[in-house]
Amino acid sequence: MDMPKFYSLEEIAQQLGVTYQLVYKLVRTGEIPSVRIGKVYRVTDLDMETYLTRQRDKIQKSIASLTCSRCGKSFFSSQSLTGACEECGAPLCIHCQSVEHAHYCKEHEHFHDMIPLVSATERQELMKQKTQA
Repeated sequence: MDMPKFYSLEEIAQQLGVTYQLVYKLVRTGEIPSVRIGKVYRVTDLDMETYLTRQRDKIQKSIASLTCSRCGKSFFSSQSLTGACEECGAPLCIHCQSVEHAHYCKEHEHFHDMIPLVSATERQELMKQKTQA
């Protein structure tokens, strides 16, 4: 097993183009895993890679959460997603809600077009049957 490469907090800050203080804060809060040797902190290359991957995943999730579930358009602000699917609560953009008068996400809109006159309880039961099939 190869020995991991260790970096000082100054080296990490320089590589990321951020301040030493920010890296120190991330290490102290545990966001960036580290080891303390005497009075100095060291971060392994693997820990840095894990941290950066986690940050990238957070960004991807936040982008996905700002996507209209009906038209698929992505938004930079949650204020553009003013509605929610009445079936599952997935976000709907202001255009789909106010202009298109949509009440359901893409997954549920066709199902509701087929059976518009059933109660919510009956609709849930039909959805269960549909997913079990």
